[in-house]
Amino acid sequence: MKSVKFFLAAAAVLLAASCGRGGLGEGGLVTFDYSQMTEGQDTLVFSDLAAEPEFIALDSDTLDAFTAAKVLITENYLVKDAQAILSKAPVRVFDRHTGKFICNVGHLGRGPGEYLNSSQTFVDEDGGKVWIMDAADRIKTYDLTSGKYLGTVPLAYKPMDEFGAGSASFMVDGRAGTLTVMAVPYEEDACPAIAWCQDLSGKILWEIPEVGMQRTRTPSNTLVGTSFNIDGALDVSFESSGNWPDTLYVLKGDVLRPVFTVNTRSLKSGSSLKSTLLPGKVLSTLTEMQEYMPRIIIGVPVANVLTDLKSGESVSYPTEILNDFLGGYQGGYSIQCGYLVQSIPAEEFLVAAPQALEQGTLTGSAAKRVRAILSDLQPTDNDVLMLARLKD
Repeated sequence: MKSVKFFLAAAAVLLAASCGRGGLGEGGLVTFDYSQMTEGQDTLVFSDLAAEPEFIALDSDTLDAFTAAKVLITENYLVKDAQAILSKAPVRVFDRHTGKFICNVGHLGRGPGEYLNSSQTFVDEDGGKVWIMDAADRIKTYDLTSGKYLGTVPLAYKPMDEFGAGSASFMVDGRAGTLTVMAVPYEEDACPAIAWCQDLSGKILWEIPEVGMQRTRTPSNTLVGTSFNIDGALDVSFESSGNWPDTLYVLKGDVLRPVFTVNTRSLKSGSSLKSTLLPGKVLSTLTEMQEYMPRIIIGVPVANVLTDLKSGESVSYPTEILNDFLGGYQGGYSIQCGYLVQSIPAEEFLVAAPQALEQGTLTGSAAKRVRAILSDLQPTDNDVLMLARLKD
């Protein structure tokens, strides 16, 4: 028998953003208004967010191993999640300790057991499975070490918006045999719940209705962001443009709790915000639409804001976050599964790593590992991954 949970704070959350530099709202909700923000002078660096890093040289023995993608991290595996609308690479599995390529997960395509444009991947190491949600909101399962297709899990509700594009996040408890889903709420949505838990046959165990959370008008490019930085929970942010307050939630068990919200009324039209939940903090990146060339408008990151969830204080930084472990190296990074992750091309690592060793920014086991990698690395080899556990 399913149970219905009511998120009583839901309607209030949308009105909770207040003026000022930040503060704790009722129930621990931190609110923030960018119109009151002043730019800080310092540069945010990796060591502000994470502890001593480790480095893993990814397998270069097969072309299948070469893929630029988000990396999901478990105790023994690295899973490259090639999330992209035009991605032509499948999800790929590596050994967490050696970087050895293990397998491709399934195949790209529209046939049985195949997927295109994956919207999210979840790794259940205990159950030995990889779960992939595709653009059609189907969740397919694969063996973690062989990549073999195992079947499709029916969703109790279809998290589809009024434009026909699904937008949801999920996690799996392999031991309990349950699937938890959180969806973007829409005014005219056939999905009656913002979150629910079901068994793997599609039977609902509990649900949280959308009451009070529907967005009166939502652009079709609204994205659900999930970083998996909280054990056993979904940390979910809604990234969109417009004047709807962007709120970051934590869904743990059957409790949905807002932890951070931003009043976007002061932002330029078309601006978007992406917030990531860290232990005790929220890192937000503000993107504004700017003219790149005549009649060509692109989104440009203009600021990073780090908010302390205990004090409510927020500090604005330039958009560049430097890898001070690697001598100030600049490059793309991601934050998920409790780690700050950077994938560094071999050619660039061969330049940055020796400089970091000379400057003394790499010490102890990290320096030892980097020296070992440098002794064998070639410019045409695969990327070197840097993993640094987030500070508590």
